[in-house]
Amino acid sequence: MNILITNDDGYRAPGIKILERFISKFGNITIVAPENNQSTTSHSISLNRPLRCKEVSKNIYAVDGLPADCVNFAINSKKIKPKFDLVISGINDGANVGDDINYSGTVGAAREGYLHGINSIAVSIGNKKNPKFELCAEVFSIILENIIKRNMKNFFLNINLPNRGLDSLKGIKFTSQGQRAYGHEILSKKDPRGNEYHWIGGTDLSYKSINGSDIDALKSGYVSITPLKTDYTDYEFEEFDIKIEND
Repeated sequence: MNILITNDDGYRAPGIKILERFISKFGNITIVAPENNQSTTSHSISLNRPLRCKEVSKNIYAVDGLPADCVNFAINSKKIKPKFDLVISGINDGANVGDDINYSGTVGAAREGYLHGINSIAVSIGNKKNPKFELCAEVFSIILENIIKRNMKNFFLNINLPNRGLDSLKGIKFTSQGQRAYGHEILSKKDPRGNEYHWIGGTDLSYKSINGSDIDALKSGYVSITPLKTDYTDYEFEEFDIKIEND
């Protein structure tokens, strides 16, 4: 297999390096990741400015763009040769559950791969405090081995790992997307020069613990695997007549 690894924390992030080490047994690894941290950039791509890409070392490239830029560039540029069979985005430093999916650069990068017809996985760790990347990478490698053995086709998965190893893991659950809000508070302060600035969300991060959701599974010590789609159509929406009258 030819596997593309990317992230939104930057190519120097520990999560991406550890992920590479644990999954290199499954195929040829190419890393194409942002030059700098690009968290919460969602699925943005750079259409109005040029991108620069430098080969940091063999099969490791840094792009001065966004996570989705990296995936698009890796797939379409003549600079990077392999035709990829799988895109893995992560391991992200912190969970991407519930409404995080809409904001996450980690998920956005995986979605970009899926839109190009490549099986894609976003992988995140459920704790930003002292993340145990090696333990989580070991768990993920077991999950990936099972996915490969099943010869799965056409998938886009969001995987969140509890910050623990195999010995204390409760298990693995397939889940639905939960609900997490970034709060309704705007914190307003002044800088040393007296100019006002603002923080969106403040500290009011709220979770809804819905049975069967990614949030519920992660809080209970389970790995959460949420299958995602890119079709946002609300098929249950009730249609109604709209009349336009010409004068």
